[in-house]
This record gives sequence, structure tokens and C-alpha cells, in this order.
Amino acid sequence: MQRPNLPIKWKLTLWYGGILALILVVFSSGVYTYFRNSLQISIDVKIKSIAEVLASSITDTHNQSVFGNFERYLENVLGRKPKGKFIQIIDASGKIGAKMNDIETETIPVSFNTMERALKGEAIYETIENANPRLRMLTLPILENKKVTSIVQVGSSLADFDETMRKLLIIMIIGIPTSISVAIIVGYFMAKKSLKPVEQIRRAAVKISSSNLDERIDIKGRKDELSRLAETFNAMINRLRDAFQRVNQFSIDVSHELKTPLTILKGETEVTLRKERANEEYKKLLESNLEEIDRMSRIIDDLLLLSKADSKDMKLNVENISLRDLLADVCMNMKIVAVNKGIDLAVNELADVRFVGDELKLRRMLLNIIENGIKYTQEGGIVTVSSSIDNGYAYITVQDNGVGISKDDLKYIFDRFYRADRSRKRESGSGLGLSISKWIAEAHKGTIEVESQLSAGSQFSIKLPL
Repeated sequence: MQRPNLPIKWKLTLWYGGILALILVVFSSGVYTYFRNSLQISIDVKIKSIAEVLASSITDTHNQSVFGNFERYLENVLGRKPKGKFIQIIDASGKIGAKMNDIETETIPVSFNTMERALKGEAIYETIENANPRLRMLTLPILENKKVTSIVQVGSSLADFDETMRKLLIIMIIGIPTSISVAIIVGYFMAKKSLKPVEQIRRAAVKISSSNLDERIDIKGRKDELSRLAETFNAMINRLRDAFQRVNQFSIDVSHELKTPLTILKGETEVTLRKERANEEYKKLLESNLEEIDRMSRIIDDLLLLSKADSKDMKLNVENISLRDLLADVCMNMKIVAVNKGIDLAVNELADVRFVGDELKLRRMLLNIIENGIKYTQEGGIVTVSSSIDNGYAYITVQDNGVGISKDDLKYIFDRFYRADRSRKRESGSGLGLSISKWIAEAHKGTIEVESQLSAGSQFSIKLPL
């Protein structure tokens, strides 16, 4: 059977009410028991005091005046006539010698067991339940020469005791449910007020969609757990909004990058097919089409690489690599590109160290960074490559004196398809090279950073753990 799904405010209220009920019941039971025992002890002390005074007086007088006018005798001994008490003196044979009864009850019968124990010198406390009202009785033997000569019985009415305990019980029976009811009502409204931000979070979550990511929770200056939950929720919405914006921008950029070569392919093909042409012209068309197809293939391959990297499906084929040999080989390959553009590719001191990594991916990262430096350096400029070792890390620096990057564009330089200069030629690439380079560095537990200034050049710094 499925349990009913109660709202949290009701669960909290019922829990608090149940705990409070348990505390009140336990506390009230303790108070009731303690109060009852205290009153009973007080009654026992009083009747014991009267019994001991009478026993002492009878022992001292050694006369029978006590059996004359007993009430006057009690006034002389106790100073006043006892109220609400039952007193009688019994001789050793069990006969009642004197009696005083200030209680509306008949003669109290003395049980055989009580008399037997009293004759043995034992003081007996007992509660007479069949009397009306109930009595608390003390049977005290009077000893002379270690022999019981008579017995004093002092009883006290429990009418006041029973009335007091009854009133206390009524107060508890009324007070406990009333207190619990008030606590539940107050607790419900307090829980409802405390959980109000949760309802705001729920309403905000209902309104949120991919087209509405500007919804926020107004916490109104609260500083508690729920306010932190609301702040976390707002931060999550901000991250979602940024993620959606990046996805949208990525889709737009992919469409743009693929649309351009497709447009060229379609345009050149349509122009060529308008009339008959020589074989040489058809050959040029096919060569141009092949260039555009190669460009689209590179874009798609780069996107697949980044997609695998994002999904953690990309594995590194690690091996032992010489940093000096890797940099020297990459610079040798890029030397031709630099010479064709009239740029000097200088190689400074290279650290001779070996470390573990994926050589193909590291080679691609270095090619991207060095090619980027050559691409944005004017004819006659210089691109410098160097490396060093410090504190267990290999540092690779690629510096150029090209056009540089503005401060506004610097923080986006590693974003996919991002171009600081939107007007540059299509030969400048797809805009994925630096994104791929950053992923390769991070996959090797390293970092890649850039410092740049417009018209002064850029410096890319790669840090890899040895």
C-alpha cells in the first residue's frame, strides 16, 4: 500500500507536534508521580509524628488516664484536637482502649495480618481502600522492656489528597491536548512561512524553459539555508543560460562555416554548367570544389574531436616523449610556412627533458599555436619558440610581434569558432584550432594561457606536468 504523500509543511508540523506530545506526556507523568509521592510522604510524616508523640506520652505516664477522656488527652498531648484524623489505641490483646474519629466513617477494622506484624514490633503503613474516604494508616507498636504493651493506630483522610490529584490530572488532561493543538497550529503557519521560498523556487522552475532563462528567485534579504538554496538555483539558471547561449552560438557558427563552402560549391558549379566549357575549366572547377570539400572535412573532423572530448570518449595514447625533439620537429615543419609568408621562425633554447604524453595530440597543439602566430604576423615579423623546466613542469612559449588581440577579445580567444577580427579572410581557418589546443593541454593536466596587446603581438604559454 502506497503511503500518502504529505506536504513538507505538514510533515514538519506533525513531527514537531508528535515530539512535543511525547515530551509533555513524559514530563507531566513525571510531575504527577513526583507530586503524588511527595504528598503521600508528607501525610506519612504527619501521622508518624502524631503516633510517636502518643507512643512516647503513653510510655512516660504509665497510667490509665489516657483511657478516660481521650479527646482531652489528645489536646493536652498534641496541643490541639487533630482534624481529619482517626486515632485509636489497642492493648496487647487486641481490644480498643481509646479512640478518636474525626472522619465520617465507620469503625476501621484492624486486619489480623497487621496486628500480627505489630505485635512483633513492626511499624506498618497501609492504605485503607475500602473506607470512605480512603485512609492512610500507620500502626505503631509501643514497646516496654522489648515487649509490645499496646498499639497506636493513626489514620489520615486521603480526601484532600485525592481531590488535589484529581484536579492536577484534569489540568494535565486539558492542558496537554490544548498545548499540542496550539503548537501544531502555530507550527503549521511557521513552517508554511519558512518554506515560502521553496514554493517560489517551484514556481520559478515551472516558468523556466530554453526560451525563458531570465527568471530569478527573489530571496528578499534572507540569510538562511533556503536563501542559499535560492542563490544556488539562480546560479544554476545563469549556467544554463550561458550553456544555451553557447550552444546557440555554436550552431550558428557551424551553419555559417559550412554554408560558405557549400555556397561556393553551388555557385561555381551553376556558373560552369551554364554553357559548354573546355576540359581545363572543368578541371579548375573540380580542384576548387575539392578545396572546399577538404575545408568542410577539416571542420567536421575538428568538431568530432571536440565532441568526443566533451563526452570523455577521447583516450590519450601516452608514450615517453622528448620535448626537445618534438618542438624541433614541429618547428621544422612550420619553417616552410613561415618562409613562404616572409616571416622568421626562431627557435631559442629548448629544454632537453622527457615526459609522458600523447605525441600526436601534442604535435597538433603546437602546430595550431605556431601556425596561429605565423598567421597573424605581418611580413618581416618574427615568431619565437622556446621551452624551459621549473618545479616539475615544462613551459613552452610561442611569441610573435603580429597584430595582437584586444582586451575585450582576449577572454574569448579559446571559444569555438570565435574570431577576434570578423573581417579577416576565410584562409584564416575555422576558429577551432585554439579550442582544440586548450583541450589537449588540459587533457595532459596542463594549461594554456595567452597575453597580448594590439599591434604589439601575442605570447602563448603552455604548462605541462613532467
